[in-house]
Amino acid sequence: MTEGNDPTRELRLDRTQPIPTEVVKPQQAGFKPGMAAVPTQRQVEHTVSFEPTLAPGQIVTSGALKRPVLTMSVRLRQLRIGGRWSVAGAVFLLVCWGLWTASSDGDHATATLALVLSLVVAVGIFGLSRLVGSVVLEKLMGRSRRGAWASHLTVGLFLVIVGFSYLSQIEWVVDAWNFLRGVR
Repeated sequence: MTEGNDPTRELRLDRTQPIPTEVVKPQQAGFKPGMAAVPTQRQVEHTVSFEPTLAPGQIVTSGALKRPVLTMSVRLRQLRIGGRWSVAGAVFLLVCWGLWTASSDGDHATATLALVLSLVVAVGIFGLSRLVGSVVLEKLMGRSRRGAWASHLTVGLFLVIVGFSYLSQIEWVVDAWNFLRGVR
């Protein structure tokens, strides 16, 4: 098959295409070569108003101003931010509780109940601080929260305080502290 008889020759992009040499004359009336046709002015049917459409004090609560809804995975990822404060407080609490339990002659079930109640209260403090942050930051200030580090810091401080309360009940720790302070 020769190139001249090839039916796909016109469709190929790697070859130059023939350019028609005949001049097509427009059939419009009033056509003059070298002059552009200018369309007539159209009437604008709607006008733009710069007057406010909301009454004073009215708040827009829908449309583009709404915050995007976060998925559950994004929310859980945000809850993990700052979690090291809670973990550090929990480790300190467990060490102090273990020392207190080992040095006491009492029932270990009661000591375990005290530990569980301390952890339950810590979870409640975490939830309460998240709720307060939601009301203050998101509702009142209009800001979005990027993490939970303040809530985790609050819980970590609570757990450290509970750990120190366990340490204050151990006789040999109190004696060592008084010896270091110089108090007898």
